[in-house]
Amino acid sequence: VSFFLLVSVSVAMTVSVEVAPARRPSQNLSSPSRRMSSERMSRLSLSTASIDGGLDLIAMEKERKKLSAEMKSLRLEFALDFMDVSVKLLVVVSVLTASAFEASHVFLIALLLVALFLSAFAVTMRLRDASDLKFLVRHGFSRRWKKKERISGGQDPRVVRDAERRQLKHFIFRTVQAWCADLPWIVFNVNRVAQTGGGGGAAVVLRTVSIAFAGFGFGMKFAAFVNLVKMTLFAGVKMSMKEVWEELPADVKCGVGHSDQADTAEAMREAFKQCMGQIADTPSFMVVTMTADHDHRAGLDVLAELAPNVPYSGSTTCRGTLIGDKALHGGQLVAVWGIYDPEGFYAPGIFEYTEKPVEDAFRACKKAYGNFKVERETKKSVHGVPSFVWFNGAPDPEDRTLEGFAKALGENTPVVGGSSADNDISGKWKQWCSLNGGTITSSGCSFTLCFCSAVVQGQLFTGYNATGKKGVVTQMEGTRKICTIDDRPAIEVYNEWTGGHYSELMETKENPNILAESSLYPLGQVCGQDEDGEPFYRSIHPSQIWTKTGAVQVFSDVKEGESIVMMSGTKENVVNRIAGVASHIVRTSGFSLQEVRGSLVIFCAGAMMFAGDSIGIAAQKLNTALGGTPYMGMHTFGEQGMFPDGLSRHGNLMFSALVVSSRRRIMKVLNVDTGRSVLATEPEFERILAQGCLHTL
Repeated sequence: VSFFLLVSVSVAMTVSVEVAPARRPSQNLSSPSRRMSSERMSRLSLSTASIDGGLDLIAMEKERKKLSAEMKSLRLEFALDFMDVSVKLLVVVSVLTASAFEASHVFLIALLLVALFLSAFAVTMRLRDASDLKFLVRHGFSRRWKKKERISGGQDPRVVRDAERRQLKHFIFRTVQAWCADLPWIVFNVNRVAQTGGGGGAAVVLRTVSIAFAGFGFGMKFAAFVNLVKMTLFAGVKMSMKEVWEELPADVKCGVGHSDQADTAEAMREAFKQCMGQIADTPSFMVVTMTADHDHRAGLDVLAELAPNVPYSGSTTCRGTLIGDKALHGGQLVAVWGIYDPEGFYAPGIFEYTEKPVEDAFRACKKAYGNFKVERETKKSVHGVPSFVWFNGAPDPEDRTLEGFAKALGENTPVVGGSSADNDISGKWKQWCSLNGGTITSSGCSFTLCFCSAVVQGQLFTGYNATGKKGVVTQMEGTRKICTIDDRPAIEVYNEWTGGHYSELMETKENPNILAESSLYPLGQVCGQDEDGEPFYRSIHPSQIWTKTGAVQVFSDVKEGESIVMMSGTKENVVNRIAGVASHIVRTSGFSLQEVRGSLVIFCAGAMMFAGDSIGIAAQKLNTALGGTPYMGMHTFGEQGMFPDGLSRHGNLMFSALVVSSRRRIMKVLNVDTGRSVLATEPEFERILAQGCLHTL
């Protein structure tokens, strides 16, 4: 009976379990299809082909090799157990046929049955484990896992956990075999041989062989017992299910849409539909821009119907936008950029400028922050100061507005955005936000306090390089009219720096506008040093020459006693720099290009005009630098953003970019076995870290 039982188990083992070659995992699992650009860090199954898939296939190849090794070990142990039980069976048969039935025969038969049962159970257990491994190798996940998705980035920690438990279970069972089957058999038969006085005959030889087999088996199983002691006492491995917690990416998605239809209402519908098509859900916040020649009220009324409870802010843009690999210029335009961030919070605000823009900004900012304080108990994934402030103000008081924001939120809170613009510098710019069904102003500031659940990174860069020509501002009229440099008329010094670039213009026109001409030679100020010790500059755009006084009007605040320097640049610099800004942000942020979800870009209108027909190349390079993720680039009459020292400033002829990643601002982890999630701000998170249960992205 034992012979045929063990043979049938052996046949079943050989037929039902074979090592399957590693193959590309099935594509019909529960993981969503991914776009390599914007859907990279969704909670994806590792059984989907990807960049991480290379690591996963390597891990799965290791699992295949482990299965092969386990099967070899199983066959060896089965052969030894089969021979051991067979010899024991022959001993029992020889004893029962050689003499009359005795009481000791019952114990002998019991020992045989125990050995037979344990051997059969061991084979069954190992076969089941091998079958689970085979399924794991073929499908990329285990049948026993509640979450049928692998944790990305290499070997799933549950594979390691299950392997430890499988090995521990094996050692426990081999220990039971050693102490409950082999050792009693050895003791009983050695004692019986001693009592009968040894002698010759086939029965004694058979019994001696059986003792030898049992002793050999006991030695191997005793090694398992030693390993069991090491694992439990020294390594701390337990049979209980070890928790595995997975770091979750931020649940954010970005989308962008645009339309060049002349009918503003229809254009807004088309742009919003495109944006929604990429997000596939209701946006949590939108940035809306239109050219100055649109009916802005009609557009915002339609937007209120399409997304009645979605906060937004924005302003007019100069001549168009950059979206994807195209520069959308030359006609009317409506564009919408949206972010889906259900765990974030977005508080819009708007105010009219008075003679005290610092106080105006401070009060409006505090009011918007109060709205967040009311809601923050329900938004545990965000806290503290905003991730960033999105800013669109009327040209002129930008520096003082930033001062008010810093006073309300702290100077290290990033402020990103651009001053509203029109197509011809005629003052037709507008600012708006979603408050009160859509509020529009032409001499104020719209902004949004953005408490994003994802990590964002931004920076403000100039596309120009400093020259060696510099001086000190010795007299100002107001905050933006430079009267003298080094105690000489400002235009006299500035014109010398340029090599007479403005001489003819001053002779033919009174108080000429020099926005176009000065795009080649802007002014600049040193604002600090970067991490390499190199100075970084904000560029300042001269806009007008006052011929009678020799003063130069500029688009940024300057103070008496401050040093200024002449900057210079080329179209190539301007075209290439914006893509360099985006690449720099991603490179220094700590997250990879594959983690980028989308971005907002500010590209100075003056720089856009200076680039001319090459602006399309800038869009292509920017799109490549951002990995094809949804972005929108506005053209503004002033740019705001963070400098390398962490402070937000205003400048001209500059580029500002804000990149949204899939990294969480506050880490959130998921128990892959129970589905429970924990934030890093909760006390239990420390226990998870201390126990080494966390698998990070």
